[in-house]
Amino acid sequence: MATKAQILKANKAAPRTIGRSLLLTSPIALWSLLMFANPQRQSNRSLQIASVITSVFMIALFFKMMRTGSTYRWRRWFFVGLGILFPVGFIHNVMVMRGTMGIPIEEMIAGRTPFCYLPIPLLILPAAFTKTLVFPGSILPGGGMSGAGMAAMAGLWLAITLVIGKGWCSYACFFGGIEEGMAAVPTRAKLRKIDPRWRYGPWAVLLAMVLLSLALFEPAYCMWLCPFKAVSEYVAARNTVGMVQNGIFVVLFAGLVIALPLLTKKRTQCAFFCPFGAFQSIFNKTSVFDVKIDRTRCSPCVLCKTACPTMSLTDESIARGETLMSCMKCGACVDACPKDAAVWHIKGTEVGIKPERARLMFLYGAWAMAIVFGGSIIAEGLATILHIFV
Repeated sequence: MATKAQILKANKAAPRTIGRSLLLTSPIALWSLLMFANPQRQSNRSLQIASVITSVFMIALFFKMMRTGSTYRWRRWFFVGLGILFPVGFIHNVMVMRGTMGIPIEEMIAGRTPFCYLPIPLLILPAAFTKTLVFPGSILPGGGMSGAGMAAMAGLWLAITLVIGKGWCSYACFFGGIEEGMAAVPTRAKLRKIDPRWRYGPWAVLLAMVLLSLALFEPAYCMWLCPFKAVSEYVAARNTVGMVQNGIFVVLFAGLVIALPLLTKKRTQCAFFCPFGAFQSIFNKTSVFDVKIDRTRCSPCVLCKTACPTMSLTDESIARGETLMSCMKCGACVDACPKDAAVWHIKGTEVGIKPERARLMFLYGAWAMAIVFGGSIIAEGLATILHIFV
């Protein structure tokens, strides 16, 4: 009897030639070289070397995607690297500038709190009702550790989101790579039966945190529930409340980002808890790209359902020929399907007609933005490590 690997190999199309793959990679190669050829990097030798390594890394991964036709496998290398190297560079910068990962209240009042994308949905209602942004950071560039400011981060998030929708969670999120790396460690899941109702978790957290942010006039998720505060920065524990907050961050990180991905081989924090992920799901409706199931090719093997790291496929959705709203366009289901029934798709076109063209168009946009956003973060993290030796 043929193994799963043999079935996949028998049904997948032959890889592209090296020449054709290089041709398809050339636009990304040019873009990567342009993005990392920043004159400001020339004065910092560690950053210069890190930029070269990152550029080659991003180009090589895209070439492998073009050569093999596989998306998820090679994207994961980038994404896990992003998840690991972001804390390295960020914590180093925080320690150099502040001397601690804890944020003193004085820094918050002064608007010097770094802004990430996670509180974006929490700011909407307070801004609508009070015309105030309830985040202790700078709107414009400046303000110490606030970096480029809220406006720049929100603008970058919006530009990427409009193109790839919830693909942000697979190509831009600088936290998700940690749990994806954990999920890749075990060869088989020890915990396989997961109640599908857990998929509603992120929506419940989103609703609760949006309302609490309005009531408390602060980004409630950042203050109380964000697991990634454990590896970035946290509220300075000057009192019992601060100690409780930091304890929650550590417990959630250990459980949702480390232990459960190791047990389930799923991105459990993203799939069952993250309110920003639920918010991003809405933008899958505005993105022109999605993943469909070609019912004329599909057989009831459900390998796509098993491969999905966020449980965005069910028996019912497969029967309808579509993924759930929570699909983050990672490509795991497409790569796993032995019949080429799970396909990339451009909305408004017929399912199964030139799916590789849809994949190419999506990847050009997603990877170009990954280079700009994630690539710069990887380079900063590498530079931090290289600075020890160079």
